Amino acid sequence: MRIFRNKYFAKGLEQTAKSTPGSLPPDLTFDNYKIRLIRPEDTIQLLELVNTNRTRISNYFQKTSKAVYDKNSAKAWIKDRIISANKKEHYCFIIEDTFEHKLSGVVFLKNFDWAIPKCEIGYFIDKNKEGKGITTKATAEIIKFCFDNLKLNKLFLRAAIDNFSSKKVAEKNGFLPEGILRNDFKTEKGILIDVVYYGLLRILSK
Repeated sequence: MRIFRNKYFAKGLEQTAKSTPGSLPPDLTFDNYKIRLIRPEDTIQLLELVNTNRTRISNYFQKTSKAVYDKNSAKAWIKDRIISANKKEHYCFIIEDTFEHKLSGVVFLKNFDWAIPKCEIGYFIDKNKEGKGITTKATAEIIKFCFDNLKLNKLFLRAAIDNFSSKKVAEKNGFLPEGILRNDFKTEKGILIDVVYYGLLRILSK
């Protein structure tokens, strides 16, 4: 499989360099979009994003789908994400359309193993924004933050074999399939499915 050089890495370099290693990131930008950590004032828009896309995300983001169902639950969920980010355990980045002033998607960093160090990345985009390259570009900016700021050695993600959109984003950002994990994920309906395990090493990311 061809390894794609990530042409979006250059963008956001200046912003990322302004923060110290291991610190919370500044806002990152590309085109008319901003990537930033989620904030309490995002409560209503987060709820709208989840409600609009609940059917699409319920399989692969079950915890988020189940946890965010009204204003209070969304507020509590965001509070937990902020606490986790301060502890460097879990980062929740939102993708904001600066023209429309709306949340367009989310990128997660989770399952950190600081002994390696590595973490898992996950993402979803609003159904009305799908297919426009937004997730690919946003993921590229987050990758740069992970390698340049958090000093991670590796990023990995798991995608269902038939989740072609997720796999496409991964491959455009230089991730390589490292194997198939059999019966590694249980869907919302309780069905065990195989997933493709993708990895990206810092030394191969540029």
